[in-house]
Amino acid sequence: MSIRSSLRTKTSTADHIGQEETILEKKVDINILLNRVKIEKKDAIRKNFIITAGAITTLAITGLITIL
Repeated sequence: MSIRSSLRTKTSTADHIGQEETILEKKVDINILLNRVKIEKKDAIRKNFIITAGAITTLAITGLITIL
């Protein structure tokens, strides 16, 4: 994922001709950050589910082997 940021430069000639003041503005969209958090939470839940399913499957297979 990439963060979209826009850099704008403002140039103004206030009192002095020939001197330019450059101001950089950096903006980050809050929706992109919120979506990233949601995706990370989903990934964490999926990872925990896979680990739990693997542990239960291992216990079930071990139990079947001991019964036989």
